[in-house]
Amino acid sequence: MADNENQIEQEINIQELLQILWKNRVLIGVVTGLALVLVLLYHFSATPEYRSTSVVLIKTDKGGVGEMINPFESMTGFELQNDIELIKSFPLAEEVVRDLAARKDRDSLQLFGERRYVSPIGALFSGLQFGMGKEEAADYDLLMREYAKTLQKRISVGNARDTDILKVSVSSPFPDEAALLTNAICQSYMRKDIEWNADQAMSVKEFVSEQLASQQREIAAVEDQLSSYMKQQNIYELTGNAEKLLEKLVEAESRYNDAQAEYNILKNRQDFLVQKLSEEEKALSAKIAKNVDQQSKELKSRIKQEEKTLITLAGESGAESSSYIAKKQQLDVLKQRLQELTRNMIAGELAFTSKARQYQFDLISEQLQTDVRLAELSYIAQEYQRSKNYYESQLNRLPQKQLNYARLQRDREVLNNTYTFLKEKLEESRIKIASEVGKVVIVGAAFPPIDPVAPDLKKNLLIGLILGLGLGGAMVFVREMLDHSLKDDTFLEDHGYTPLAAIPYVEDGNGKDLPKTLKGSLEQLTGYLPKYGDNGKSSKYIKTNSQGKIVPSTHDRKPLLMADSLSSPFAESFRDLRTNIVFSQADRPLKSILVTGTEISEGKSTVCGNLAYAFALNGSRVLLIDCDLRRPSQHRLYSCKKVPGLSDYLAGLEVDAEALIQPTMHENLYILPAGNKTPSPNELLGSNKMNELIKRFEDEWDYVILDTPPLLLLSDTTLISRAADGILMVVRMGYTNRNLLKEVQKLDYLKHRLLGVAIVGPSEKIGYGSYGRYYGRYGYKGYYSYKSYSSYLDEQRN
Repeated sequence: MADNENQIEQEINIQELLQILWKNRVLIGVVTGLALVLVLLYHFSATPEYRSTSVVLIKTDKGGVGEMINPFESMTGFELQNDIELIKSFPLAEEVVRDLAARKDRDSLQLFGERRYVSPIGALFSGLQFGMGKEEAADYDLLMREYAKTLQKRISVGNARDTDILKVSVSSPFPDEAALLTNAICQSYMRKDIEWNADQAMSVKEFVSEQLASQQREIAAVEDQLSSYMKQQNIYELTGNAEKLLEKLVEAESRYNDAQAEYNILKNRQDFLVQKLSEEEKALSAKIAKNVDQQSKELKSRIKQEEKTLITLAGESGAESSSYIAKKQQLDVLKQRLQELTRNMIAGELAFTSKARQYQFDLISEQLQTDVRLAELSYIAQEYQRSKNYYESQLNRLPQKQLNYARLQRDREVLNNTYTFLKEKLEESRIKIASEVGKVVIVGAAFPPIDPVAPDLKKNLLIGLILGLGLGGAMVFVREMLDHSLKDDTFLEDHGYTPLAAIPYVEDGNGKDLPKTLKGSLEQLTGYLPKYGDNGKSSKYIKTNSQGKIVPSTHDRKPLLMADSLSSPFAESFRDLRTNIVFSQADRPLKSILVTGTEISEGKSTVCGNLAYAFALNGSRVLLIDCDLRRPSQHRLYSCKKVPGLSDYLAGLEVDAEALIQPTMHENLYILPAGNKTPSPNELLGSNKMNELIKRFEDEWDYVILDTPPLLLLSDTTLISRAADGILMVVRMGYTNRNLLKEVQKLDYLKHRLLGVAIVGPSEKIGYGSYGRYYGRYGYKGYYSYKSYSSYLDEQRN
C-alpha cells in the first residue's frame, strides 16, 4: 500500500505540468530573456570566423606500373586520405608560414598578429588597455613553428563521397585573409606534390649525368690512343674476317654495356624506392617477391632459354634476319605474359594481406616489378658477356698489329654506343621532369566569403532560447521539488483525509494583494534577510513556518468574518462546512469540535470563529473557546475583551467560568477568551479541570467550538483532543507542509476523531494556476474583497 501511495504521489499530470509552467511564466520569461541577452553579448563580442573554400582535384595515376590492378580502388576515400592528412600536416603549414613571412604584405595578416579584429562590444571598451603588449619570440624558427601550429588548427579538408575532389578551407577573422591562406595552402601542396613525384626522375638524371661525364672522359682517352696508334703503325682500317669479328664483338659488347647501364639505372631507382619503405613494408615486399618468384619460376626459365637463343641468332644471322625477328616476337609474348602474371600476383598478395591498407601500394608494386626487370637484365648481360668473350677469343688469333688496332677501335665503338644509350636515358629523365605536373589540380581558387560561418546569429538565438526555456523550466521544477507545500486536494484524498469544504482566500484589509505589488515583492525579498529592532539586535517577534518561510505578522490586520457579507461565497463556504460536519457524524451526537492545523498562519482561528458563527446562524447555541493561550486571536475577531478568560479560570484566579463568557454580535454565539498569558499553557490545558469544564459546557450548549494551537508544533492540542468529540483540520493551499500532514496520519489516537479538513484556497487571484483543478472542482473562480466588521454594523444600524 505504501508503494502504491508513493506511485500515486509521483505521477505527473500533463495539464498540471503546463499549469505550473504557466504560473511561473514570468520567471521563465526573465531567465529566457537573460539567456538571449547573454547570447547577443557573446555574438557581438565573439571573433567572427570566415572560411574560404578552394576546390582541388586529385588525379589518379594509372600509367606505367600503376596500370596493374589496384586492390584498394573499391575502398572509398583511402587513396585520398593520404592527401587529406598531408594538406593538414604541420610541415606543409610551416612551409606556407615561412613563405608568407617572407612576403612584403605580411603586415596585413592577422595570423602574424599584425592585424587585430575589434568586435562591436570590444569597440566600446577600446580605450581600456588590459595586460601587456605583444611579445615576440627571440628565436625566429620557434616563432614560425608557433604560427604554423595556429595555421594548422584552422585548416579543414573535406571529401565529397565517391569523388576525387577535396574542398580545402582555412578560417580567419577577415575574409580576404581566409582566401589568401586557403590559396597559399593549395598552391604549396601542388608544388610539393610535383617535387615528390619528380624525385625518382631527379635521382635517375643525377646518376645518368655522372655516368655520361665518366663516359666522355673514357671516349676521349680511347680516341687519343687510337689516333696515335694509327699514325705510328700506318694503319687506317681492318679488312676481311677481322672487320666482321670486330663488328660482332662491338655489337655484343655494346649490348652488354647497354644492359649493364640499364641495370645500374634501375638499381639506383630501386635503392630510392627501398629508402621510402619502412622495415615492415620491406618485409612484406620480400615475402611477396618470394611468392611471385616461386609461381613464375617455370615461365622465367623459358624466357631465359629464349633469350639465349635470340642472342645466338643475333650473332649468327644478324638482327635483320627473319628468324631473329620471329624469335624476338615470341620472346616479347612471353615477357608480356610474365609482366601480367607478376602484376596480378602482386595485386592479389597485397589485397590478401590483412594490413594492406597501411602500406604504400604504388611503391611496393613498383619495387617488386623493378626486381623482376633487374633479374632479366642480369641474365641478358651474362649472355652478352659470353658472346663478347667468344668474339674476343676469335679476335685474339689475329696478328698482334691488327689485334691492337681492333681492340682500340672496339673500345671506341663500344664507348660511343654506351654514351648514346646514356644520352637517351638522360633525355628521357629530363622530359619526365619537365612534363611532371603532379596529381593535384586546383579547379577553383578560393575567394573572400561574404558572410562568416561563425558565430551564427540565428543558431545562437535558437540555442539561447532553448537554453533559457530549459533553464527556466528546470528552475521551476527544482523549486517545485523543494516546495513541500500542499498543491491540491488529491494529496488529501490519497492520504485518508476527507475534504469538507473549500474556503476562498480573502485579501487583506488594504484591498491589495501584496505579492503582486512592488511593495510586496520588496517585502518578500527582504523577508529572507535578518530583521533587527531599534537596538540593532535580531527581533524576537520574527516567526517562520516549518519550511523556513517568514510568517507575516497578523497583529495589525483586521480579522475576517462571514458576518461582513452573508451572501458572499466566503460566507457560503462556512455553511457548507457546517453542513458537512453535521452529516459526517450522523451516527453519534457531536457536541464539541476541536479546530486545529499543522502550521501557524494557516487561517485556523479564522475558520474556527466563522464556523462557530455558521452554527449560530442555524439557531444553535454556540460557545467559542479560545484555547490558544500562546497566540490568542478570537477576541480580535469578535472585538471582545481578552482578559479575564480561560487561563485565569484554569489557574484558579477566577472561580466562575460562566462569568467569563462574553456575548457577540449574534444572540446565539458566545465566546470564552484566552485570558492572561501563562508560563505553562500545556499544564493548564491538560488538567482535569479543563476536561471537566468542556464536559460541563457540552451539557449547557448545543455546540462547543475549541480554537487550539497547531497540532504537531505544540502538545497543547493533543492534551485537549481527549475531551473533544471531533477534530477539524485546517489546511491552506500552497502553504501547509505535506510532510506534516503525513505525520498526522501516524497519530492513531486522532484518526477515529478526525472529521475531515477545511481547505483554505490559494492566495492567487486566478483559478487557473497551480491550483486550477482544485478551484474548478469546487466552483470558486473569484477573489473576494474583505468588508470590515464596523461597516457591517453600520449597515445593521441603517
